[in-house]
Formats: sequence, structure tokens, C-alpha cells
Amino acid sequence: MTTVRFFPKGSAQSCPYCGSDVDGSGVCHRCGPTRAAESLTGWRPDPTARYEGRYYAADRPTNRVRNGRAQATDPAGGQMLPDYVELPAARSSIRATWLGTGAVTVIIVMVAVVVWILLVASRRSPPPPEVGYLSALKDAGLTNQFNSDANAVAHGRQVCRRLEDGEPQQGLLADKFAVDAFCPQFASGFHILETATISGIFVLVDSSGGDAIASDGGSCQGTDGYSDIGRDTPVIVKNGKGEILASTALGEGKEDGANCTFSFGFQLTEGQDRYVVSVGRRGEFAYTFEQLRAHGVAIHLGQ
Repeated sequence: MTTVRFFPKGSAQSCPYCGSDVDGSGVCHRCGPTRAAESLTGWRPDPTARYEGRYYAADRPTNRVRNGRAQATDPAGGQMLPDYVELPAARSSIRATWLGTGAVTVIIVMVAVVVWILLVASRRSPPPPEVGYLSALKDAGLTNQFNSDANAVAHGRQVCRRLEDGEPQQGLLADKFAVDAFCPQFASGFHILETATISGIFVLVDSSGGDAIASDGGSCQGTDGYSDIGRDTPVIVKNGKGEILASTALGEGKEDGANCTFSFGFQLTEGQDRYVVSVGRRGEFAYTFEQLRAHGVAIHLGQ
């Protein structure tokens, strides 16, 4: 419902909003024109000039005010006006405030949880070096080199003790895994030793046609002064310290004219000062690892 107020010409006029005098044209110096139709309930210019607008209910000023779309409450300003009435806070505003507060609370909780997870993760103790060492051995298929995990760990720590005592920074792949796990200070200068399969032949020669070789038409072996040469004759490889590095046997001899040739093979790892090969009691022959890898062993006996 809308009420329109008219003022008879010449009668005293006052502003229906703030009670101030209006001029002859019906304009209040504080609230503006007063002769236009006005709504009993709704937003009007704030007579106190504290805000842009003040809400009126049943033609009475209230505590609700606004600047643009931003609403607030102003009971102090409202009490300055006649017929002031105080309205409760708008439910929508309460709900918006509650939703906003709830959203902020959720965000704070989520951030706190993330920070807590990061702190826990950063404080988690790293696994012991044994775990990484055994895992590396397993991935490389080297666990069969050891009787047990405990034996493998003991070997790995022994590798580090040797390096700490000044021994050369070299070893097998399993040793490199041990260095990475137990003494990484030696990792950058550690050299992984190469392992190679070395082939060899031992040729018993009887070019004079004597009785040095006995043959059954397929296999052969030494006789008379060479009777120690046969399939079971040992082939031993030692280092310069006399430590045995590899051992095998000559194997079956193959007749080839006036010769009886024995073929054999063994695995060696680089890193020794020299490799001394002996066939039975027929002397010793020294090689370097590079010579063995490139040419193998070739020994001739007889005439």
C-alpha cells in the first residue's frame, strides 16, 4: 500500500522523513522532494546522512542501513529519528555469515591437515642402509652369491672396512652396491671390475712321430714322457700373491694330425697385478688381464 501526502498551499510544512521544515516547493534540505509518492515500508535516503539509505517499516525508521548493496545496522543513528523501531537481523545475513564462517573454518582445517601430513612425512626416519643394499642385490640377481641376507650384509660392511684401510677403490657390482649403501663417501671414485670368460688351448705336439700321444681315433692324451697330460690335468690361475683365482681341467683331447689339442675355459675378474696360469706340472705362464681378455691362453708342449 502506498500513501501520498499533500500539503495545502500556504500551510506550514515539515519533512515526513526527518521532521525538518521544507520550502515552498516541498523540498527538504536534508531529504529532498517530499511530494512524490512514498512507500510506507522500504528503503529511503538516510535522514541522518550516516549512510546512503535507511530501511523504513510501516513508515517508521529502523536500524537497518546500507551503502550501495552493503547492508549493516545502525541503532545509534536510528535512535536519533522519531518513531524509531529496531528490527532483528535479517535471516539471510545470519545464514550468509554462518556459511562464510563455516567455509573459512573448513579451509583452515584442510590447510592444517596438509601441513600436519607434510611434517609427519618429513620427520619419518629413512629406511636403514641394509634395506636398500639387499633390494639392489635382489634387483640385479646377485643374491645367490651369498648364503643369507646376514652374510650379504657382513660382506658389504667388510668391503667398506677395506676401503677405509686404504685398499684400492674397486670391486664387483655387489661391492658397488655395498659402497652406495654403507660408505657412500667412496662411491664417486669406485671402479666396478670387469669379469670375463677366458678361453684357452693346450696343444701337445708330436711332430716327430714318436709315442707322445695316444689316440683311440677320436680323443687323445699324452703318453710316455707326457702321460701327465690328459682330460683330468688341472689348470690353475693364481694372482701375484699365490692366491687361487680360478681352476678347471683340460678336458677331452681332440686329435688333429700330429697334435692333441685340449680346450678349456674359466672366468676371471680384473684388478690383479698379474694372472699366473699353470697346467699340471708343466710350468707357469704370466698374463695381464688385457692379454687374457684379448687373446686367451695358448700353450704348446712337445716337438
